[in-house]
Amino acid sequence: MQIVIENLSDTAGLLGARRVFSVPRSLPRDLKTLDASRWQAWPALYDADTLLALRDARLSESDRDIALAGGVARLNASIGWQRMADREEAAALLRMAKDSVMPRVRLLLAVMPDQDTEGFAAWFAGYAPHAPTDDGTLLRACKLYGREPHFDHNLDAVWDAGWLPVVFTADPQALVVRAAERGKPIVFRHAASAATLDAMQAEPTLDVSRWVVSSPQYLLPVEAERRASLIVRPPIADEATRQALLARFGEIDLIATDHVARNATTGPGLQSQHHLLPALLTLADELDVPPHIVLGKASGRPAMLFGQDPSDWAVALVSREPLKHAAMPGIDAERDPFDAASFEPRVMAIVHGETLWPTRHLIESI
Repeated sequence: MQIVIENLSDTAGLLGARRVFSVPRSLPRDLKTLDASRWQAWPALYDADTLLALRDARLSESDRDIALAGGVARLNASIGWQRMADREEAAALLRMAKDSVMPRVRLLLAVMPDQDTEGFAAWFAGYAPHAPTDDGTLLRACKLYGREPHFDHNLDAVWDAGWLPVVFTADPQALVVRAAERGKPIVFRHAASAATLDAMQAEPTLDVSRWVVSSPQYLLPVEAERRASLIVRPPIADEATRQALLARFGEIDLIATDHVARNATTGPGLQSQHHLLPALLTLADELDVPPHIVLGKASGRPAMLFGQDPSDWAVALVSREPLKHAAMPGIDAERDPFDAASFEPRVMAIVHGETLWPTRHLIESI
């Protein structure tokens, strides 16, 4: 079916003249025109750090709904290196990612600390030179964790291959020093406090290409009792710590959710991707800055770092009309840092080319 959008606020002209779209998902058959007088158009987002289940190399419909509700048109999905070492599974994962449209899935190799990591460096040395990275489906980047026993060796292996390490470690200052010694770039995940930023900048004379990533749960208020119950690394600190981090918002390069989908792991992790664009618009209001200052850290910045693909360009249609707060299938409330919050902005649809992908918010509202 086709749908017509009327009265949309699109001051930046993101959609051009397009207002008639095809819809690939089920909507009431008689619905052809929508009054979008309380909607705004914003660039759709690129969530650079997620962990999805991808059972049988398939993106579940609930995970698609979660991404759409968060205004996410592109995402990096962490894939344990053992899965890519299995040729049959690797082929299926690559095929799924290459064929993905909304959201566009990109595979990000990961050396997970809860699995055996000893064989990674040897396998990677043979794999990296011939890895199928030309089309951007598999990124030339790898997630590493400082607490795994072979971290130093595996970090060197990633650098030796000319790939980009995306690292979480409890000692970011030591990481900067090592990167300077090797003359290599780094991406640091999970800036949760101003102290983390201090550690990353502790060696200002070192010539290091470094990017710092934070997440909404460290930048927006989380109710104290819920904050204490959430299990995530690093933990969500108190309000004073949050405010100190916000004061240095300009030093944060990227914002990503670190969203852990249901059944993706038995370990710690939060589920917040369905809040991403509403949370960032709310954050822009709190910082009293133009939204593009915040949204760029979750759209243009990750695209520049991990590779720009013009075919990925998409637009999120956001409503500030009050909507009933409804549970999101695929989200476990005890892992949702903002479950008690109801962000006013809601993503109603994502437009990609001539296609409009309605979110669960739009489907339920009509």
